[in-house]
Amino acid sequence: QDTVVALQALSQYGYLTFSKKSLNMVEVHFMETPSKIFQVNDKNRFLLQQASLPTIPGRYNVEVNGTGCVYVQTTLRYNIHLPKKAAGFSLSVRTANVSCTGNFPPKFDLVLSASYTGNRNISNMAIIDVKMLSGFVPDESSLKKV
Repeated sequence: QDTVVALQALSQYGYLTFSKKSLNMVEVHFMETPSKIFQVNDKNRFLLQQASLPTIPGRYNVEVNGTGCVYVQTTLRYNIHLPKKAAGFSLSVRTANVSCTGNFPPKFDLVLSASYTGNRNISNMAIIDVKMLSGFVPDESSLKKV
């Protein structure tokens, strides 16, 4: 339901802010490097225009001039393992109800426990993506419980 509400809000926003004669200059000022300038007009308004930020951490300014609306987004991606005390989530995995009877393949429950351990009161939104190990098949009835 959250997705539907978000799509409705985005549709309403697009309807209210649409302009056929939009022309915007978006200038991103990097610390000591030349600015990156993006031109957003009616013909390229749905085109993703992007630039890599040369230094992290750094100080950046975004300046927009013109008419119409422009969506500006920054994204930071990194693959640094945090120290255990600084991790924002705790995850533990264990098996339960192990059954190895007869000629049937063994059965067991996979118990996942996840909790937010960060410094803030809430974590906002998180997605836990659990994949099956090679050679294991989930029981269909257990998928319905999830």
